[in-house]
Amino acid sequence: MTEEPLESRLRAYLARPGYEPQDRSAIARGMGVAAAERAQLRELLRRWVQDKKLLRLRGARLAPVETAQRCYSGTVRVLARGKRLFVPHAEGQQALAELVAPGAGEPLAIPISPERSMGCMEGDVVLARVVRAAPPSFRRRHKGVRRDEPVRWEARVQEVQERRHSGWVGTLVAAGRRPQVRGDGKSAPARIALSAPPPAEASVGMLVVVQPESYPGVGRVEARGRVVEVLGWPEDAGVDMAALIRRHALRECFPAEVLQELEALQPGLPAAERAAREDWTRRCVVTIDPPTARDFDDAISLVRTPEGWELAVHIADVSYYVRPGSATDAEARRRGNSTYLPDRVLPMLPPRLCDDLCSLVQGEERPTMLCHICFSPEGAPLRARLARAVICSRRRLDYPAVLALLEQGVSTGDAEVDDMLREASRLAQLLRARRFAAGALNLDMPELRVLLDEAGHTVGFETEESDPSHQLVEEFMLAANEQVACLLRRRALPTLYRVHEEPAADKWADFAHTLRECGLSASTVPSRRELLRALEHISGHPEEPRLKVALLRSMMRARYAPKALGHFGLAKSDYCHFTSPIRRYADLVVHRGVLRLLGWPGAPAPLPAGQLERLADHLSDTERQSAAAEQEATKLKILQYMEEQVAAGEPRAWRAVVCGMWAHGLAVEVEELQLRGYVPAAVLPRREGWCYEPGRCWTQRGGLRLEEGACVWVTPQQVDWESLSVEFRPVAPPAAE
Repeated sequence: MTEEPLESRLRAYLARPGYEPQDRSAIARGMGVAAAERAQLRELLRRWVQDKKLLRLRGARLAPVETAQRCYSGTVRVLARGKRLFVPHAEGQQALAELVAPGAGEPLAIPISPERSMGCMEGDVVLARVVRAAPPSFRRRHKGVRRDEPVRWEARVQEVQERRHSGWVGTLVAAGRRPQVRGDGKSAPARIALSAPPPAEASVGMLVVVQPESYPGVGRVEARGRVVEVLGWPEDAGVDMAALIRRHALRECFPAEVLQELEALQPGLPAAERAAREDWTRRCVVTIDPPTARDFDDAISLVRTPEGWELAVHIADVSYYVRPGSATDAEARRRGNSTYLPDRVLPMLPPRLCDDLCSLVQGEERPTMLCHICFSPEGAPLRARLARAVICSRRRLDYPAVLALLEQGVSTGDAEVDDMLREASRLAQLLRARRFAAGALNLDMPELRVLLDEAGHTVGFETEESDPSHQLVEEFMLAANEQVACLLRRRALPTLYRVHEEPAADKWADFAHTLRECGLSASTVPSRRELLRALEHISGHPEEPRLKVALLRSMMRARYAPKALGHFGLAKSDYCHFTSPIRRYADLVVHRGVLRLLGWPGAPAPLPAGQLERLADHLSDTERQSAAAEQEATKLKILQYMEEQVAAGEPRAWRAVVCGMWAHGLAVEVEELQLRGYVPAAVLPRREGWCYEPGRCWTQRGGLRLEEGACVWVTPQQVDWESLSVEFRPVAPPAAE
């Protein structure tokens, strides 16, 4: 056989869909090359590597150069110190996974070359090429590459396809004859030159919004724009949240066409629609939510049977009102989810839907999606079915009322409801025990809630623990999500799954190092067994909150995907989001899949595979952006509270844990607020006997010893708004301590 046919066969083999980098022997076996051609194949592969048609990877594996030279679409993420990462969308993830980070799992996050960033900012959608980067030794010596250095990859942005931020938020600062705007370096460039003088009402120090005119690294070296909105002084009421909303590109108002669509909607169901649904209006169905909730998207009903239990989980049927192709659907898809800030909610759906037509209000008939599950006396699911129904919620219950019934016997005022809730709690605890026995991770963290006055100022905080009333609802929603995902997967119906991969090896190694620093043993190889063992060791440890946060950071982030890849944290092979379509678009997508499963007339056609993958990426991104905004908003309110206390002259003392130490000071964490701060060495005067022992601790003549893991009481001394951090001073424990 001549060389040309072998070359053609090799080219076709390497270009086939799904090809993964292989060594020479694997390529020969895959091509079915005869023994007589093996030497010829080896020479051909050697020549292609020399001619840079093939890349030689770790393990002597070979990949076509075209794989790395193709451009892929993806999203930009900016880290705290300005480092930019390229996160490829689904197609790029699949194509680049084995090339860039074999075995590391998804999603990939590839560093962006600072010189080839095209001025991209957080959340921008870009087209990038992934190439091999020069190793540090080459950049340092300009002489070549050490043979033992690992291959490094970087992304080079070719085009910014979509700018997430239509305006930059920053602080007006003095800079020569014309002021400049200082951004955060993440959602806005660190320095923005103004092409025109700012409005007369803008003063240095105010927060403003800038309309971009040029981007750093694109044409001009510097970012340039003009001020189009003056938000006001940072400390003024409402300015902080207004700036945050614009900084995270969140949407406040609904377009006119959406509101116009809603005017045509009427409450109630037509007779034909109602007759086609299961009638649950006369059954005992209740909602359980926080006391301050305004929308109610889930309700439950439970009956004890000789076989065990029959659980009905009713979810607001948003799909009845929000149809594909409508303006309302397009806006909900664009938002992706609701965002919950301390002083307001930015809903995914207009109030007409989320607070009224779709909300399962007590005493009002509402359409629902029903997941009906039969359980054995041991809590094992026996069978499940899905249906469309109509309900009339008997009671609008809140968590404190349910907890009072379960722990103190305080009636809800309805004997049938009381009995049902007691049975529900028994089943929920069985489900919870079975879930943890199957290997689910108990990562419950207290939820911090900021308490505000009418002016939006912080007046206090409260934490919400996972008690039996919360666990009752949580376990039933988890059960419904699992059963719906299982039914859709078995019928091979396209939908979105909620997936959570096992920890990446490098992040787990960092967590294992943290455990060893605290005197706990840990394997460097991640596994479910090791995670459960780590949780067991953490429980009751003096630094339990900090270690739990470190463990959460070592985990992969849950995301949406069109494939059922399993949920590692919940120990479930099938899982989706079905129970909150009022606040999550992914749940609405799942509901439309249920309509196809039921064969409902007029059920929307499934999205093509490519569109479904892009939608999964988009919804994962909007969820991450909302979570970042919510965390930042909470932190801003905490810092405002600290600053007001400092200004009042009587700051409150907080219990903190030492989490780092250096000769210039200590890092501490106020666990109650989940807030880190700094104690500078200057507030530990040597005349009081304070002395730093390198690598060990700070000690005082009187016997006080500050080392990592030690508890210390601190009061705030100063808030640094640029770094969003607090400077603390250690104080004596309160008398009660």
